[in-house]
Amino acid sequence: MICFRSRLKFSTFIVAAILIFAGCSGLERNPVPVDRMPEAVVAGMPNVRSWGGRVSPHSQADIIQSVRDEPEGEFPRTADGTINYSALALSGGGANGAFGAGFLYGWTKTGHRPKFKLVTGISTGALIAPFAFLGSDYDDTLREMYTTMSTRNIFHIKLGSEAIADTSPLIEQIEKYIDESVLADVAAAHSRGRRLYIGTTHLDADRMVIWNMGAIAASRQTDAPGLFRKVVLASASIPGAFPPVLIEVEVDGIQYDEMHVDGGLKAQVFLHGAVLNIKDAAKELLGDKDVNRIGRIYVIRNGQVAPIPEAIPRKMTAIIGRTLSLMTKQAALNDLYRIFTFTQRDGLSFNFASIPDDFEMENDEPFDREEMKRLFEVGYEIAQSDDAWRKTPPGF
Repeated sequence: MICFRSRLKFSTFIVAAILIFAGCSGLERNPVPVDRMPEAVVAGMPNVRSWGGRVSPHSQADIIQSVRDEPEGEFPRTADGTINYSALALSGGGANGAFGAGFLYGWTKTGHRPKFKLVTGISTGALIAPFAFLGSDYDDTLREMYTTMSTRNIFHIKLGSEAIADTSPLIEQIEKYIDESVLADVAAAHSRGRRLYIGTTHLDADRMVIWNMGAIAASRQTDAPGLFRKVVLASASIPGAFPPVLIEVEVDGIQYDEMHVDGGLKAQVFLHGAVLNIKDAAKELLGDKDVNRIGRIYVIRNGQVAPIPEAIPRKMTAIIGRTLSLMTKQAALNDLYRIFTFTQRDGLSFNFASIPDDFEMENDEPFDREEMKRLFEVGYEIAQSDDAWRKTPPGF
């Protein structure tokens, strides 16, 4: 999502678009019949995704298989021989993703950044996630992405029947940075037992979808690169502002399309989307052995979390903008508490970092290059500090 000041501009365009196009007919599409939505699969890749919010048998089997696929020494072990895993969850936040990119860059400099068993991303976090997953070799890529791009590299205003902006520039950036070598590296990491998940919102089904991006990259299907990039684009596509992404699926061999948008509608950040039961997976792998404290969860929130008072003008666009900002922030807090609850249930260590609450936003456009540079530097400095991580959610 976009910070408050920029959101005011977006709200103005959204309201204008509603007034102009309220009576216009929509574009044609071929949606899956409602009663068949649970059966829809991506052709040739039937097990690369799961509904968020409930344990998925094939995702559960996949995470168990991922442990069996790990080469010896892939992850550190505790004194009793238990493998010690680390997972990273990256939130939404639009241009504020520069904070997360800078944080990862600074974390590498400390020499303590772990190799992650699992990386998840949503919205701008989906853009960061493949490179965070692949490790410090891609730090310079993240720095370039979040300190050289500006609004014109993401979208341009083009009022239409389904959005107020054209994201062709963002599509070009995704194709540029997520190239064949990145896809090959993701597939290789997947084969070594590591997992990369990205969340989208399936607008037709009113469900969050968790995509196993390594499985897509490793599928060797000819359309796998296109699907990989579509999922990243969809996760970052703010509905109404950006066009939705249509993903081709099939039911009983008949072709349909699904409408996917910003995963932030369903969650601002997620750990495993509740598609996994970590305790059950550990029990199947380890039997009755004590599995407490077998891993650490790191959450990077690309935004601020404390209340920030501000006198709001008595104006529709200002009220709408402030409302969206508060809803997004509260959703992020709810997600932090949800992840914290999972970590307590499953015996995992909780760690989270966010943009300092006293950081004053100074951007004049949705993706302000100079502001993103500032955020990158803030993340870089905090990651190297002694108190980079908080151990409980705000207000706990």
